[in-house]
This record gives sequence, C-alpha cells and structure tokens, in this order.
Amino acid sequence: MMRAAPFVLLTALLISQSVACDARSCPPTDYAASTLPDDEESGALHMLQMSAGKQHEANAELGKIRQCGAGRPVQVFVDFDDTYKSSGGFWPAGCEGIYTKEVIFPGMAQFVLELARGPEEALKVLQPAVMSARPDALKFLRVKRESFAAKAMTDQQTREDPAIWDQYNVEMKVQIPTNLTSYSYEAGGVKKLLGSSDSLGEKFGLDVNGSKYGQLTDFVDFDKMGTTKYNSFLDFFNDTVRDHDEACVVWIGDDGQGDCNPAAQKMRKYVKKQQPELGLKVAFIHKLACTTDFTKKPDCQEELADDDGAPLIIFDNYLDAARKAAKRNFISQAGFNRVKTAVEDFYATYCDHEGASKAPETVGTLGCQRLRAAISETSGGKVPDVPRHENRAYRRFEAFCKGCCNDKVPNGESDFPLDGYSFRCHNLYHHSSRWKFKMQASADSCLTHCGLGAMR
Repeated sequence: MMRAAPFVLLTALLISQSVACDARSCPPTDYAASTLPDDEESGALHMLQMSAGKQHEANAELGKIRQCGAGRPVQVFVDFDDTYKSSGGFWPAGCEGIYTKEVIFPGMAQFVLELARGPEEALKVLQPAVMSARPDALKFLRVKRESFAAKAMTDQQTREDPAIWDQYNVEMKVQIPTNLTSYSYEAGGVKKLLGSSDSLGEKFGLDVNGSKYGQLTDFVDFDKMGTTKYNSFLDFFNDTVRDHDEACVVWIGDDGQGDCNPAAQKMRKYVKKQQPELGLKVAFIHKLACTTDFTKKPDCQEELADDDGAPLIIFDNYLDAARKAAKRNFISQAGFNRVKTAVEDFYATYCDHEGASKAPETVGTLGCQRLRAAISETSGGKVPDVPRHENRAYRRFEAFCKGCCNDKVPNGESDFPLDGYSFRCHNLYHHSSRWKFKMQASADSCLTHCGLGAMR
C-alpha cells in the first residue's frame, strides 16, 4: 500500500497536465525526479507519458485552423470591371485597355462555372454573383438580369440578341451540362444543396439579386474599396442566411483597386464562427497590364495555403487561371479543357493565326499576342484558326467578308445578310435601314477583318 502512493500521485499529475495545458504551452516535465521501485510501475509511467503526448497532439489538432473543406458548396464572387469585363482603360472603372470597354474577358464565364462545380464536377451548384466597388446608391450601375453581362454567363444566346453583343464577346455560349441545376445563396441555396430533397433550381447564370456593391464614399480610395468588399464577404457568412458556414467562398478580383490588398488578404484569414475552418477557399487575382497611368496599383503578392490563410493565386488571363486551378485541384482537368476551348474559340474568332487582331473594336493586337502565347504554351505550339463551337460573331465576320469585300478590298456593296437580317457594310454591327445612306465598307475594315490569315 505504501508503494502505491507515489504512483497514484504521479498518475494524477500526468492526467492533470494532459488536460490543463495544450501542445503550445505545456512545459517539459522532469519525470526522472519521480522514483518508482520496480519495472511494473516504470511501464505504467511510460504508458501514461504516451497517453499525455497523444492528448497534447489531439488538443493541437482541435485548435488547428483548417482550409475550407473539399466537397462543400462553393459560392463564387467575382469583381466586375477589369475582372468580369474590360474597363477599356477608362478611369475610374479600371486601368487595362488591352480589350475595349465592355468586352467580356475570354474564358471568364466558363472558369467561374468550373470553380462552382469543383474538381468532382458537381451538378448542383450555387450561382455566382458580382462583388463590385460600383456604388450601390447608383442603381443604373448595377448588373441587370437582361444585360449583356448577365447573358454572357449563360448558354441562352439567340439570333435576336443585339448585334453589338458580338463586339462584346457575349455570344460565346458557356458549356453547361443539360442536367446541371443552380441555386441562389440568398434564397437558401446552401441549405438546398446540403439537403436530401430535390429542390427545384434554375438554369445556371449570374445571381443578379445576390450581387453586392460598394459605397459612394469609397470613390477612388483603394483601401476603402477593398475593405467594403471584405465586409461584403463577411456579410455572406454573418448577416444573410443560415448554413453559410457550411459553404466556401471563391473570390475573383484584380490587382487594380483593392481587390487583392486589402480585400483578399483579409478574406484569406477569416475563420468561420461555428468551426475552426477558413471561409475563403481560394482567391484568384487578375494581374492587370494598365494602359493608363492614373495611379500606382496596390501591392499584391501570391500566397500559398498555410496554417491560418487560404491560397491567393495571381493570373494573367483565364487560361492561365484555369491551368493553375486544375494544378491545385480547384477544378477538374476536363474543366480546364473547357476553359481552354472557350479561350481558343475567342482567339479564332477575333484574332488571326499570327496573333494580330482582326477585330480591333473588341481586342487589340497586344491582347491577341498574349492569348496566342498562352494557348501555344498549353497546346504544344498550336493555335486554332476556326472556333470549335459555333458563335454568331465568327459568322458575322464571315458574312461581312463574303458580302462586302473581295479578299482585302471593298466590293462596292452596302449591305450583307446574317441570320435573316440585313446589316450595313459601313458598320457591320448596324442593321440596314432605308433612312441610312448606302455606304460600302472601308478599305481598313476589309483589310482588318478579312485580310491574310483573318478568315481561314
């Protein structure tokens, strides 16, 4: 009985330490000072030490912040100007003028869909939404459901769409599975995706009602713009609908106006209230080639996933973004291929084989050359001459060149037919009218749109 006393005391000491301290704060214990009479109690001591060590590891694991879990519903938020569509370099919307104003960036819509589906290619997804610095008080700046920007996120393009949408790269249909269903987060979409009931969803498209905007007081202050977007991100988890802790957010922005710093830098460290898990799955930041020197861009650095932060990935174009996303298992390899096809179709429609623009009203030669380099890098040096998927813009250029030009020079005609309508050779996006002067195509227009290598 006398021999058991030190052993009992030591047992109590070890147990109390394993519960009271954690892996970061436990001091080393000098067990050599406790003398036990025989091998039996030494063996027991060793077992208790092992138990205490395992308890410390468990405590540390419980306190560790996890990356946002695989398999959770993904809510994609995307900045608008210079991320979703080009600002054309017009301040204050943005600074990059490689594409003309309003042009939807090639591959953007398909990339957003692939992020929402994830590497497992889910067939039930949350609809993406805009998160913009555009002032919420200026209602005319919001993205409307019937707008060209919203239509670009669908596969519902028709011959009745405005002709100018061909200039904006709206008519490239997103490759959406026919059995895919989408839900808006503000209408309980997360709960519906997690539930077992077959809730009726909608066709995939932009969640216009769930889009978030900025403040008038943020104007031209990049730090305020970024902070407002971070607060919109917080609003998704804290102030809107229940169950959002069961979702992950993917943020797509650019490095021009606070999307990266401070917005993404703050987002990547946000921890959900109900569990030790990050709210952001990943941030993708579009590296802009600013053509207007209005001010210095905020500093933006790529970040790896670490113990207390989500990854931040910087990309040059959406083919580059998809390549990096597939490599890190944020999208499937098949998803990468679909984004690649979307970018290649844009290139084959608006750029010639050698990388010159054949539609300067949409993209400059610098933009074509950059796309050519990106495509060539992922295709063994090959670039496409013809789009894989039919689109109206490509057919418009073919019809214009056939009806208004002889090779590279005007043929004297004033109109050309397309999809049952008549359009002007003088401006291939304008409908013909008896009230407009009959004018042939310009020599520059024929040379650009129909020159050597333009239409093959």
